[in-house]
Amino acid sequence: MRNRFVRWMGTTSVAAAVVASSCVVVPLMSAAPAGAATTATGNCAQADKSPGVTSKSITTGSMSTLTGPIASNFQALVPGIKAYYSYINALGGVNGRKLNLTYPLDDTGNPSQDVTLAHTLIDQDKVFAVAGTATAFFTPNYFVATCTPTFGYNVTGNWAGPPNMFAAGGSVQEYGTNTSSIIWAIRHVVKTPSVAVLALGIAASHDSCAAYIPALKAAGVKVSYEDTNVSYGGSLVPDAQRMKAAGSNYILSCMDIGTNLNLARALKQYNLKPKQMWLSGSDATTLQANKSLMDGVYFNISHVPFTASQSAYPGLKTYLAAMKKYQPKYVYDEVAFQGWQSASLLATGLKGAGKNPTQLSLINAVNSLSAFNAGGMTTPVNWTSSGSGHNPPITYPTCSAYIQAKGTQFYSVFTKSPKVFLCFNQNSKNPVTAPAGTPGG
Repeated sequence: MRNRFVRWMGTTSVAAAVVASSCVVVPLMSAAPAGAATTATGNCAQADKSPGVTSKSITTGSMSTLTGPIASNFQALVPGIKAYYSYINALGGVNGRKLNLTYPLDDTGNPSQDVTLAHTLIDQDKVFAVAGTATAFFTPNYFVATCTPTFGYNVTGNWAGPPNMFAAGGSVQEYGTNTSSIIWAIRHVVKTPSVAVLALGIAASHDSCAAYIPALKAAGVKVSYEDTNVSYGGSLVPDAQRMKAAGSNYILSCMDIGTNLNLARALKQYNLKPKQMWLSGSDATTLQANKSLMDGVYFNISHVPFTASQSAYPGLKTYLAAMKKYQPKYVYDEVAFQGWQSASLLATGLKGAGKNPTQLSLINAVNSLSAFNAGGMTTPVNWTSSGSGHNPPITYPTCSAYIQAKGTQFYSVFTKSPKVFLCFNQNSKNPVTAPAGTPGG
């Protein structure tokens, strides 16, 4: 499974707390192309039903933070889902049924709401599947207990294990799976790097960047400054002063976009011009409003860059056309793509579930996919028992793309067009061949 990089608060790959599932996972004897499918039995036998399914439509819901102080990190998931639904419904839906996002619930960023809303979606709204979740306070317990097919944006690290939990890009998250790639990228930009590592003092940010520090040192990269407990909303001026004193010429940041912008302002104040890689914030709207602060910053992403060749990546052409038509405000939004990717996985599973789908047949159909790449937009995820879609260990090589902010656009870097992905084994010093199914080869 490829690593995943776009995360709230800049986490690259949050350590997975494997949820103890009440569903028993039993491998099928028949093999998918790259391994046995994972089929859900045990308590998941109760999911052999079809709530929300009629002869013409399928009712789904979502749970995300649409309003409140942290909504900007999550609210675009729903538009991404809606855009994909509009796209697929215009083609006739799935097996003759239209997909509807009937219940897009809002937790307002309130942790106490998530458990309640989970019960609402399942017990009251009777959804067939949860097409997307995007919240900092996601609790999977009731979704797992009922084996409700659940898709979405994993920022909480508690999706791995159960066969009905399908995070965009794979449910397993482990720290440091992309360290070889990050180290290569740093050295590609700066011949003799002196790296400053910055993160917020919350687990979603701190734990991610903290994992890079020993890896950088072990690789012989000088870590001249580290602060993995930056206060959210606090001043970055003291950090800028200390980085100047330490001679840092490269910054690796796991902070959120707002804090990264404050960092950029502090650097300008001291006339510091280090190279920078932010693991969060590759948003076109943000760049257009802050191009002088973001110019030259590198980002690491897990999908085909939005500015890549559309002739080389037809999946990108489809995505951009649909987003411009149905959700033009969110065309270049990273979280919206998480929604599109989640809806695409759900629809692909439904196609495999047949003309009379049940929740159980959907779960098993998704778990038969050995190389899902969201229609050619991401490196492949293997959801079968031989892959790492649900359970560790991570399968290498892992792949990602690098982009750089230039003016008001992000452009692919480090690869020769039309190629966009760089792939690395766990300890490789240089890129390796991409796994089968990787867009662009």
